[in-house]
Amino acid sequence: MEDQYQKVKESIKKAQKILLIAHKNPDGDTLGAVTAFNIALKEMNKDVTMACIDDPSPRFEFLPEISHFVKEFNYEDFDLILVADAGAFYMTKYHEIYPDIFSGKVPVINIDHHPSNDNFGTINVVDTGSASSTIITYKMFKYMGIKINHAIATCLLTGIYNDTGSLMHANTNLEVFEIAGELVAKGAKVNLIAKKMFRTTPVKTLKVWGRILENARVNDDGVTVSVITSDDFQELNATADDASGIVDMLNSVPGSKYTVLLHEDKNGKVKGSFRTQLDDVDVASIAEQFGGGGHRKAAGFTMPGRIKQEVHWKIEPSDQINAPASLPKTV
Repeated sequence: MEDQYQKVKESIKKAQKILLIAHKNPDGDTLGAVTAFNIALKEMNKDVTMACIDDPSPRFEFLPEISHFVKEFNYEDFDLILVADAGAFYMTKYHEIYPDIFSGKVPVINIDHHPSNDNFGTINVVDTGSASSTIITYKMFKYMGIKINHAIATCLLTGIYNDTGSLMHANTNLEVFEIAGELVAKGAKVNLIAKKMFRTTPVKTLKVWGRILENARVNDDGVTVSVITSDDFQELNATADDASGIVDMLNSVPGSKYTVLLHEDKNGKVKGSFRTQLDDVDVASIAEQFGGGGHRKAAGFTMPGRIKQEVHWKIEPSDQINAPASLPKTV
């Protein structure tokens, strides 16, 4: 990857106005990488703008300058665009507003770790072996000689905590622990990260989780499934963001092949989140069937539509009841 790091270093050196883009429905990894770059580039006297099509969740309010994100811009005003943690170009959603944004008119640095990445950048720093895009960013900073202060360390550790489920997912390897330890040594506020991301849960969020758990079922194929609709969110005075995190709890059902959570958003779309604990199940390949993608053990998709419930009743003959042969088995 050092060849790619060198290309990034040279591109940043030549650029003055730099646009940093986080993917839609931003999580801790994309926000951690973008805010870390924002600090580092400003210390290099660059003119930096951070952009995201969606507002960051309030649980990331501790990240430096998180309120400075913009939704609109003129991409041709910039010398360089950097996109962090977008598994494909459409994950930014900006191609819908600016069709030529990734055409190469303005050089694009694509930093990511998803196997589904389509290498949409002019420079593609895609390492599918890394647990998070913030780990790639950390390595790049080390290569470029960028000083990692306590603020940058907090940003980077936020992304690592996000994509490893607070260092508990299967992708938490020795490298993750070593880098996390180095970031803590540099002043990363690990207690603040853990509290804001995993130990701060409003009542409305708990109610959403309760509804999702109430709807959870293990189907005949051994898949744990649950749903929550826009009507549920409205009734609970909550939003789709309040469903964040519960899919990992659903994934703890013993004997389940994988977990899928479906939820509606206010824009007439359905988001699906997949998780699995099994090494021989690739949920990314399942998500790809719905136009999504991700990792083998964590993936998702978004598509237009609504969730519709179908109820089937089945009569199972017992030893005590001799059901007529003409009786339908399913209604």
